[in-house]
Amino acid sequence: MKRKKGWAWGITLALLLSLLGGCSSGGNNAATSGGNTGNGGNAGNAPSAGDSGEPVTLRFSWWGGEDRHAATLEAIEAYKKIAPNVTIEAEYQGFDGYEQKIKTQLTSGTSADIMQLDLPWVQELVTKGDFFLDLKTMSDFDATGFDPTFLDNFGVYDGKLVAVPTGVNAYCLIINKTLADQLGIPADIAWDWDTLYEQGKKLHEADSGKYLLLADHAALTQDFRTMLKQRTGEQWIKEDYTVGFAKEDAAASFEWLQKAMEAGVYQPIGEADLFFGKLDQNPKWINQEMPMTTSMSSTLPTLKTVLPEGTEIVTALPAIAKDAKNSGVVVRPSQLIAVSKNSKHQEEAVKFLNWFMNDPDAAVILGGVRSIPPVKSSQEAAVAAGKIDAAITNAVELGLSHAGLVDNSLSNNSEIGKILEDVIQKVSYNKSTPDQAADELIASLTSKLAEIKDRQ
Repeated sequence: MKRKKGWAWGITLALLLSLLGGCSSGGNNAATSGGNTGNGGNAGNAPSAGDSGEPVTLRFSWWGGEDRHAATLEAIEAYKKIAPNVTIEAEYQGFDGYEQKIKTQLTSGTSADIMQLDLPWVQELVTKGDFFLDLKTMSDFDATGFDPTFLDNFGVYDGKLVAVPTGVNAYCLIINKTLADQLGIPADIAWDWDTLYEQGKKLHEADSGKYLLLADHAALTQDFRTMLKQRTGEQWIKEDYTVGFAKEDAAASFEWLQKAMEAGVYQPIGEADLFFGKLDQNPKWINQEMPMTTSMSSTLPTLKTVLPEGTEIVTALPAIAKDAKNSGVVVRPSQLIAVSKNSKHQEEAVKFLNWFMNDPDAAVILGGVRSIPPVKSSQEAAVAAGKIDAAITNAVELGLSHAGLVDNSLSNNSEIGKILEDVIQKVSYNKSTPDQAADELIASLTSKLAEIKDRQ
């Protein structure tokens, strides 16, 4: 299924900047996606979960770093006081392997009752089966606190509210300013690809053990896609199942990537990928031998936690080419949470999800571990409690004001993404020239897109 439309940036930007400013604590509009008023807008009221007193066990699955795990477990414990007969079994891990686990569980009917999902997976899964509960049909879920356009564009498919965003997330530069200052690297400039290369090359030449950018192959893949969008101003995969770039666009982007790897701008991919999906565990980040990374704003708390107390972390826009036709800056849900249609306790699962997303007490516990909360009252509660890092707010505000194209569903297709990852790794390991990689990428994508089109 094609996603129905891009994010209406003009309206949404104003609404979300208002949310981030915490201008008001009431009067949210009902979601255009048809979200129920549920508990009458009293999101902070204790749910009626457990009124019958019968014991209920729910499974809740998510991925993340230690900060997210700890906060989510604390929230689960807090919910026990509200619904003492409800036991929530936590199933959590790092990102690596999580996608395949979820897809296998969904197709085999063994998924958790409540599950955290990534946007591309939802876009793909809704075309393959009816896996998720339509939250619009559940009176115990209150959608009125969400921005209606944000919810409609990222959570509604075929008229069904199948998932809700956990936060507003922006792709950004996360900078260890304390270390950057020591190394003479500016933290307050507008970064472009030339500046990244120059600063990274200079740093590595001065100390061969240091690299500018922390990145695994997923981050390199995102950087490559960003470069393509900036060069063309178009989706890198078009809605008509064709590639949205020419060979010279891909070759130039691969050339920069290969040049940057050779100059030590990035850590060698063979070392970095030992910590795929868990960049915070990379010793060179922990030991402060790399001052920057490009990542989603939601990863900041975990990346910061592993550094010495008092380390100053700031955020900035990712690299934007001087002649960019589109910024390529990604702003999207941090993740989404859905309730399995196969859950034996749908109502109890929905009551927990409603508390998790809407209750101010839950918001204070969770803070910014999934970036800026998407519900206005929750965001205000977390800010008032000092639980949202100013660097996260800055990243989201910058992302919103410089947002690029919203990826269509095909651009996020997992089979398409795997092709790009494989070619990126060949270039990173110097197993393919930029020209060879561009030819291989276009040929492989064209073949796979034709196959996907035939399956529709």
